[in-house]
Amino acid sequence: MEEQNLISEEPQELSQMDAISGVFTEPGNTFESIAKFPKRNFWLLPVLILVLTSIVFSLLSYFDSEIESKMFDRQKIKLRERMQEKVKNGKMTQSEADLTIKKAEEFMDPNNPNVKGYLFIMIGFRLAFAIVIPFIFFFVICVFYMLFLQIIQSNFEFTNILNVIGLSLLVSSIGDILSIFCSILIGDLATVGPTIFLSPEKIGEVFHTILLKFDIFSVWFCVLASIGLVKIAKIKPIISYLFVFILWIIMSVFTALIPTFINMIFG
Repeated sequence: MEEQNLISEEPQELSQMDAISGVFTEPGNTFESIAKFPKRNFWLLPVLILVLTSIVFSLLSYFDSEIESKMFDRQKIKLRERMQEKVKNGKMTQSEADLTIKKAEEFMDPNNPNVKGYLFIMIGFRLAFAIVIPFIFFFVICVFYMLFLQIIQSNFEFTNILNVIGLSLLVSSIGDILSIFCSILIGDLATVGPTIFLSPEKIGEVFHTILLKFDIFSVWFCVLASIGLVKIAKIKPIISYLFVFILWIIMSVFTALIPTFINMIFG
């Protein structure tokens, strides 16, 4: 009888599908169960799903003519502004600026037969980034969480961090899918958040890029990640929520401003 009681009290290992569905129905119990099996890699399938949705989202601009046109128009405006600034500062003549703008606009024209090959190369680069960036983002986030838990001297298994973040990213995949539909409907890049109502022309491109990071599903991801850290490391919820949301805000603003920094350095 005692042996039977011990067997019945042993925790049952979650299947992959149980873990995936549990993130949406019972995240607290799911992460608590996962913490008991740190050798299982529940994170891999969710990250692969995120990569797939990232590929679709990144290629959207090349298959939706309205979005593609708006993106190229903004690039042309920024190019003209940079060239005029160089003319104003005496770094080039007006004729040189006009020639540079003309060549660049010809290169940006998707209907130009002379640049078809370059466009395919650009698509290849976008595909590569869409595959690599989610993995980099995933592991960087996990490393930050690991360092945080080490600093506060919490007991944890790194695989549990991978599983918590990987499963939490499932909501980001759903967000990417809905963002694709939103972008097609409004004819511009948007996520399920303020950018549905605010265009770059209204609030500025930099601020619009930052707001693209702040959507409903990003908040949902942070909530799930916070719950997960509480369950796998036994830390106070307030500490977990503060760290996760502050890190998310910092990383969102930083990644959104990277193109601006690049233009300031090389522009």
